[in-house]
Amino acid sequence: MNKSQLKDQLLQHIDATLDAALEAAKAAQESASHEDNQPENQYDTLSLEAAYLAHGQSERILALQNDRITLARWRPAEFDQDDEIASGAVVGIVDEQNEEQWFWLAPVGGLTVSCEGRKIQVISHQAPLARHMVGLGVDDEITIIGRVWVISNLA
Repeated sequence: MNKSQLKDQLLQHIDATLDAALEAAKAAQESASHEDNQPENQYDTLSLEAAYLAHGQSERILALQNDRITLARWRPAEFDQDDEIASGAVVGIVDEQNEEQWFWLAPVGGLTVSCEGRKIQVISHQAPLARHMVGLGVDDEITIIGRVWVISNLA
């Protein structure tokens, strides 16, 4: 499993999201200050709403920048089948019907990446599933929403 490639995919996704957030913030700031949006009376709040949107976008941009810095500095460890799950592990699980799912425990989550023909769901260290997996190993069982899964792979 090429974790460098996975990390690059995550960084590219964050960069694209950051670019879109910057454009949205710029548009919201322009809307908030545009002369056509200045209030005509005390009940006209279009300018105020645009200012709130611009502020929210600014906070989103800061969070994305922090995520990018954290991820860029992060060096995911390599794992063997005999290791316990920890940060950086790519974990394969399988249920009774042989349905397989893959997860990568990373500093940021909520994304899906692809490697070696597999879709890998990236989950943050703080996610309940990640916290539940930490310390387990291959052949250990985990229950997710009433379904029993067995940890089948660790990379």
